[in-house]
Formats: sequence, structure tokens, C-alpha cells
Amino acid sequence: MKKIVKKSAFLFFVTMLLSVCVVFCSAADFDMDPTASVITIEETTYNFTITARTMNVGVGQTTQLSAEVEGLEKQPAVSWKSSDETVATVNAKGLVKGVKLGTFMITATATVNGQELTAYFPMKVVENEHILGSFMEENHILSYQYCYDYGGYYYANDKKSWQKLFGFARVYDYVAPYTAMEYDYIRTFFTYDEEDFMVQLWKGQYGIVYGGEVGIYNRDEDGQKSDPFTFYAAASEKYWPVMDMAIYHQKKEGDKPQDYELLLKRPVDEYWWCTGFKLGSLRQYEPADELRIEATLTFKDEEMASLFADGLRDCGFTKCASKSDMGIDSYCLNGKDVSFSWQGISEAESTMGIKFGIGAIILIKLVEFFLKLGWYRLVFMIIF
Repeated sequence: MKKIVKKSAFLFFVTMLLSVCVVFCSAADFDMDPTASVITIEETTYNFTITARTMNVGVGQTTQLSAEVEGLEKQPAVSWKSSDETVATVNAKGLVKGVKLGTFMITATATVNGQELTAYFPMKVVENEHILGSFMEENHILSYQYCYDYGGYYYANDKKSWQKLFGFARVYDYVAPYTAMEYDYIRTFFTYDEEDFMVQLWKGQYGIVYGGEVGIYNRDEDGQKSDPFTFYAAASEKYWPVMDMAIYHQKKEGDKPQDYELLLKRPVDEYWWCTGFKLGSLRQYEPADELRIEATLTFKDEEMASLFADGLRDCGFTKCASKSDMGIDSYCLNGKDVSFSWQGISEAESTMGIKFGIGAIILIKLVEFFLKLGWYRLVFMIIF
């Protein structure tokens, strides 16, 4: 059943993406601005530009560039050059081939009426370039984008995400298992600046991808205890911490923590919701302790950092004197910085209990419904 759900989710995801993606895109489609060359001859302006499907090329892969002088019926001969042939090469016809990971610049040169035109096109060699990834690198789809670093991963653009409007309530986690999402989570609560805050961590399987999240939420202080339906808004921008987040994966059962593979690392930036996901499946969905999140959050001031650190302690994390001393499920506080390593602690020991609990309620309601129908109507429904 789980395989059917995953396949259905995958088909839906691909169909949705294909409906909004253009298979062949020029550089302009990616909202990029390679350098063009412009000349004016006898009051006629000529633009010399390079276009391509993508600004990425995979190692060992090729991609075709073209260069054209706008306004000329007969195009001039074009010469091509790569700024670093150890990273990528380009032949006389503008075919670029990736050699190794890195960035480089393609230069195209042409001559019109004795005047030389030169256009530049910045490119990057990635591990495995593909159309969807290149499109999502510069365009977000349902707030999600793609990064080619670390073999490629997906993430939510928290600055432009529609999810920001929905904030968070704990009931979201209770519904998640019914949407093919199985994950561990912990929550820290504290009151600061007359606001109630919640910082939540997640990691696990999200349909056809796996990874983790760190989110910060707040609401007006009201002195009431939070319940599953208490709504928290995405934190106001003035409270966004500067975050970095790395996710590690135990590829083989029995591997020690120091042997875990680095899946991805998000760049240091201000976030209210820092995420990262890889396409694939965990060996075991519950608990998701084959994943580890290591992060550092720099808060507005030391008071806010201390309150969050106390929340981690209350969740069961061990306090360490310094970041270098941290082990699994531990944290350290250094001024406005809180660093932590999270792997085994979880408030969602098993979402199966949620499934069975809600499932049992639904089953009871169905039985009550059929009893109200009467046995003869039930038999009629089964037969016909």
C-alpha cells in the first residue's frame, strides 16, 4: 500500500511540474542576464547575444549554445572560448562539455562590418544537470527550488513561500501521516518580548523525498497553554535567526555517527523556515534516527538564545561547553549562538499510533453509519 501511495504521489508531482515547466528554456526564461554586446552602424543597432537551454552542464554531459546578431539576415561566423578548459570545453559550433565541477565563462566573438562583437555567458558544471533541476534552480514551483550542490537537493524558498501564510499548529503533524509523510519532530516553547515562540525541528520521509526542517513561529502572549489547535504564525522578520543547517544520513546500518554521509548543507542566511530534501527513501521511516541535523542559530540577542537553549534542554538535549564537545543529541550556548546536533530524540516516537487512533475513530463511525442503514441495505450495497 505504501508503494502505491508513493508512486501515485510521484506521478502527481511529475504531472504538476510538467504542466508548469517549459521543456526548452532560453537564458531569459531563467531570469538571468548574460552580458550582450551592442553596436550601432548607420543608425541601426545590433545586439549580439548568447542563448541556451540552461546555464548548467553536467560532468561528462554536453549542452548547446547559440549566438546571434539580432537584425542581420545573414549571421556572421562565431568563435567560442571557455575561460577554464579544465572545468569545461567548448567546440567551434558552441557545444559545451562539462569536465569537472566548477564555474566558468563562455565567450562568443563575431565581426560585423569590421567591428568586433563579444558576448559572455556564465555557466556552472554540476554533477548531473537535468531540465527540471535547472528550471527550479531559478524558478520556484509551489515555493520549492532546486540546488545542484551536494549532488542536488530541493528546498523551500522561505522568503517567497505560500506556506508562510499557514503558520503552524500541532494538528498539522497529526494529519501528516495520512499524506505519506512520516517524520520525527521536537518542539521548544518560550516567551520573549511579550510573544510566545515555538521552534520546531523535523526530519524523516516526506512522500518521495527525505530530509529535514527547522522553523520558528510566534503569536501574541496570552498565558494559555498551547494545544494541538493553537495557531502560531511564521515568525516576524525581526525575529528571524541567522541559520545554517546540515543534514547527515546513515547510509548503512551500523555506521557510526562520524561515518554518516553529508546529504546537504544550507547556506548561512536569515530564515524563518530552513529546509532541505533529497529524492529517495529512508531504510526505515519510523523513527527517522538514521538522519541527523546539525545547525547553528544566531538569535536577536543573548536572552532569546538562552531561552531556546533551555527549550532544547527540556526536550532532553545534553548541554556541552563548546561546539567541538558536542555529541549526538546535544547543544551548546555561546552568546547569541545556539548550536545543536539532533538525531535520536523525538516527540513522535511512532506515527502509527496516530494512524491507528484516528483510523479506529473512522472505523467506529463507519460501523455506526452502516448500522443506521440497516442490514438489508448493507447486503444490497455489497452485492451491487
